Amino acid sequence: MPKAFTEEERIKIKEALMETALDLFHDKGTKSLSIAELTKRVGIAQGSFYHFWKDKDALIIELIVYRSNQKLRNSEKKFSTSLTDPAAFLTDMIYKSSIDLMTKIQSQPIYQDAFKLFEVKGKNEVHKIEILYQDFLAKLIQYWEQNNAVKRVDKKGLMSAFIGSSVLCSQCYQFDKSYFNDVLQTFISGIVNKYIEV
Repeated sequence: MPKAFTEEERIKIKEALMETALDLFHDKGTKSLSIAELTKRVGIAQGSFYHFWKDKDALIIELIVYRSNQKLRNSEKKFSTSLTDPAAFLTDMIYKSSIDLMTKIQSQPIYQDAFKLFEVKGKNEVHKIEILYQDFLAKLIQYWEQNNAVKRVDKKGLMSAFIGSSVLCSQCYQFDKSYFNDVLQTFISGIVNKYIEV
C-alpha cells in the first residue's frame, strides 16, 4: 500500500506535477503526454497521480487556472502603478493578457486543448477562471478605494471587459488581422472607462 502524503508533501508534489506537466505539454503537446511519464519525472508512483486529478483532462483545466492565477498575482504586485490612471492600468492589463492568451491558443497545443475542454465541460470549469478574475478585480477596486483613486466603480461592468475580450479573441479570425488589435483595445478601453469614475 502506498504511503500517504502529508499536507506539505501534497502541496509540493502537486506543484511539481503541474510545473513538469507544463514543460512536457509545451514540448510534446497534451495528447502525447502520458501520466506514466509525468509521474516518473516527478518521482512518484503512477497511481499517485489520481490522488490529485481524476484524469488528464482535469489536470489540463487546472493548469490553465494555475497559470492564470500566477499572472494575476504578478499584476497585483503592480497595483501601486495604477493610482495615477486606474482606467489606463486596467485597460492595458486586460489587453495584454488577452493578446497573450490569444497568441498561446494559436501556438501552443495545451491552450488549444484546454479551451476545447472548457467548451465541452461547460460553465462549471469556465467559472473557475471567472472567480479568479472577480477576486482580482475586487482586490484592485479595494486598493483604489483605500487610496482615493476612484469615485465610483462598477465591478460587474468591468468583468464584462474581461469576458468580452475573451470572446473577441476567440473569434479573432473573423476580423481583418490588421485591425484586430485596435478593435480589441478600443473595446476594452470603452468598457473600462464607462465603469470607472475617477
